[in-house]
Amino acid sequence: MSNLNALDDLTFDMEGAKYGELADSLEYWAEKFYLDEETSDAYGDQIAYLLYNMAFQMRNLTDD
Repeated sequence: MSNLNALDDLTFDMEGAKYGELADSLEYWAEKFYLDEETSDAYGDQIAYLLYNMAFQMRNLTDD
């Protein structure tokens, strides 16, 4: 992956946000990678699986 170093500087500010909102975002992108032909690629199913399960676990941990 040529852009991996660019991700090293990525930050996320949860100031004022709830983890449920982040879980919603993960589920949105999981659906895009799974169902949307423009967004999905050869790894779309795997990415969708990871994002959806991250959202599921986040909701279980935070009860949000």
